[in-house]
Amino acid sequence: MKKRIVWVAVSGLMALSLVMAACGPAAVEEKEETGEKVILAGGEEEEKKVEEKEEVVEEEVVEDTGPKYGGTLVLSATRDETAFDTKDSVGGGMSLDLNSQRLWDGDWAKGNAGGYGTGETDWGSSYDVRAHKRGYAAEDITFNVDGDQGSIVYTIRQGIHWAAAPNSEANRLVGGQELTADDVVFSIKRVTTDPTANIYRSNPNLRNVDVSKTGPWEVTVKVPASVLLEAGKRFGDSMFPLPQKVIEELGDIRDWHNAVGTGPFILTDYIPGSAALLTRNPGYWMKDPVGPGQGNQLPYLDAVRWLIIPDISTRLAALRTGKIDRMYGINWEDAALMDKTTPELLKAETGQSAISPVYMRTDKAPFSDIRVRRAMMMGIDFETVSAGMYNSLGNIITWPYNAPAPHAYSGLYLGLDDPDMPESIKELYTYNPDKAKQLLSEAGYPDGFRAELVLTATNVDYYSIYKDMWSKVGIELVLDVKESGAFASINQDRAYESLITSATGPPSIWPMLIVMTGEGWQNQSYLDDPVINDAAAEIGKLAITDPVEAMGLTRELMKHVLDQAYVIPNPSFPSFLYWWPWLKNYSGERSIGYFWVESWPQWVWLDQDMKASMGY
Repeated sequence: MKKRIVWVAVSGLMALSLVMAACGPAAVEEKEETGEKVILAGGEEEEKKVEEKEEVVEEEVVEDTGPKYGGTLVLSATRDETAFDTKDSVGGGMSLDLNSQRLWDGDWAKGNAGGYGTGETDWGSSYDVRAHKRGYAAEDITFNVDGDQGSIVYTIRQGIHWAAAPNSEANRLVGGQELTADDVVFSIKRVTTDPTANIYRSNPNLRNVDVSKTGPWEVTVKVPASVLLEAGKRFGDSMFPLPQKVIEELGDIRDWHNAVGTGPFILTDYIPGSAALLTRNPGYWMKDPVGPGQGNQLPYLDAVRWLIIPDISTRLAALRTGKIDRMYGINWEDAALMDKTTPELLKAETGQSAISPVYMRTDKAPFSDIRVRRAMMMGIDFETVSAGMYNSLGNIITWPYNAPAPHAYSGLYLGLDDPDMPESIKELYTYNPDKAKQLLSEAGYPDGFRAELVLTATNVDYYSIYKDMWSKVGIELVLDVKESGAFASINQDRAYESLITSATGPPSIWPMLIVMTGEGWQNQSYLDDPVINDAAAEIGKLAITDPVEAMGLTRELMKHVLDQAYVIPNPSFPSFLYWWPWLKNYSGERSIGYFWVESWPQWVWLDQDMKASMGY
């Protein structure tokens, strides 16, 4: 992928150089009468006009490759939208990341940006480096530390206006009105005091924080310094401000008709199980930051249409036939086939993905016994799973951090081949059913035990493999399949009896350690380990001033965390993303910053002439 993008960039520069060289002389169009000075006898000078031949200069036609406005970008989603009220989600879906906008997030110009950015990141996955961010709803963000006290000061951007579907109640109430500091204070208080809010449930450290309006356009949040970065991520990167008036009058925005935000698009139609349509917000504030379109009003697209296509083969067919313009989440087998059948497509690798790991109730037997947990690890043949399902293209250790990509997080990852990897951890990832049986017997389970794993239907085939492997060491695994709504409720409440599959956080949340500490739902294994708790407080505070050293402490902590076998990970696998060449200013981006997933359409444009010339 990198080679392809670099070649496009270099080719563009070569073409530009050639055009400049060819057009250089013709660019000076000033016509002057030329003369020749003649010296006459006596020293008198006389201007003698020289007959000038009229020269015909052929004007070279240079193709206009700048951004064009118009067109509908068509994308695919695997399921329905699950949250239209932004308090219900820290990550967007088909609409949230286009309809709404956070206080700050990734700087598009720090990525590839169609070949015109700085290339400091590829924005291929959740990524959070402060030097690569910029303000959105807030134009400036300042972190302050005074001893054990921390604060964040947000300067709210002026001139941003609420937008909603024309005939909605939300539009009637606030359409065209300006986002205010009061709205931001209200929104932060809402997600930290409402027990149903995602941030309230995920981040107990941030409940009932001190937030106030400290100026006409200024909001200040005060928290302990040890959770300052956690607050920064959640309030700046995870919370979407909402208009106070709409919530007060409507109660919530769970009805999609009232979706309202300050983003580049407006949700104007949604058919559950079928499609969602977002149309251009004519009052959007942002300009194109870089490239030939620098200074242009965004977005370029007239609309973004999401087609809900759960079946992978149907999605692939839609991509091959040009029914959708881009698709992510393509595995290595389908990618190889796509390369053969549709070579016109452009391609990027989007990092390593993994099936949700198995979390366990470590606060109760049998999982409170480390011997049981270690036996469960040794009872899984991770290498065989990786080879059989993923052609050994992935990583074995995937929790709490997956592969060291992007490079900004490589300092976190403790790999099996690293010289300082403890042998006791290597033992956990080596298939050894005899040792597993021995450990179970020592823990008081000579005949094994029975455990239920709560999961959704999409993971049944995968965990049937684990069920078979565990049966060989005496562990009877019962697959308790739930529909997605019921599973989400159990997951959010941590209301399971023994085992559950649940997503783990991206590397970008590393200073928070919320998958290993606290009472939030992301700590699915109910960990309350003094070693981790003490380290988390130190890491969280240090990460504000010296993230590199804090990352090193986190990696060292992994030698304890992994040795405890608190979570059963799954081998990862490479994932690929494809798009048609008529999708311009795009280089395989997914998340422009921390969890701002699928926000990139506001910067891209469609070459509709190219699409037509390719027969689509």
